[in-house]
Amino acid sequence: MSLNPLLPFLMAGDPSLEVLPRLLSEAKALGLEALELGLPHSDPIADGPLLQAAAQRAIGRGATPLRVLEALAGITDSPDLILFTYLNPLLQIGAGRLQSLLAPTPVKALLVVDLPFGEEPVFEANLRAAGYPMVPLLAPTTTLERARQILSERSDPGASAPFAQRFAYVVARLGVTGTGQAMDLGPVSVRVQQLRTLSDRPLAVGFGLSDPQSLARVRSLGATPVIGSALVQELAEGRSLKPALSPRMVADA
Repeated sequence: MSLNPLLPFLMAGDPSLEVLPRLLSEAKALGLEALELGLPHSDPIADGPLLQAAAQRAIGRGATPLRVLEALAGITDSPDLILFTYLNPLLQIGAGRLQSLLAPTPVKALLVVDLPFGEEPVFEANLRAAGYPMVPLLAPTTTLERARQILSERSDPGASAPFAQRFAYVVARLGVTGTGQAMDLGPVSVRVQQLRTLSDRPLAVGFGLSDPQSLARVRSLGATPVIGSALVQELAEGRSLKPALSPRMVADA
């Protein structure tokens, strides 16, 4: 099983929808297989202040869910995208229309942070059947038995499927996303080892990772580190994607 070196997060519409195709092309040129793309949402319960600010900037520039999906239509020079979103915008669009909107885009999976497994079974099953599975989200409070159920029901499509459709997202800590002091990754290490007894599917670890040491430690566990808030902030401050990501893509960063 090859290890995806990094799973970056971008907020669609920040700095603008117009530059999104260029950012995705740059990410693909860096060799990234997959990328999380956030749909701006006015009430992002899982997002820290940096991502909340990015979402508000995007919304202020007119980046509605529909406009984001329309902007992605026809883009092929891009990593596989995991659409990071909340349930309400998807329900407002509707599963049938959502499938039509997703079809011409590079989106391969959905990560719906406020959709507990089993809450919208028909909606989820319809999207999965259309080729847009929900990423399993495993919180620190998710018991191993519950994790086993989630991983079984949101099943691994197998080694021939892309990383975006196979991985499970391991939440590194409780709370919201964001950068800050380096975390104690001891509990994450134990958690990853426990989850390995349940499944051999790829794992990504996120929430609060930013410093090179944390990224390298996650890779040493055989998992993919997610970087979101720190990257979004650097792009907002005018830094380009390549210099922001390149040092973070090597195992010994």
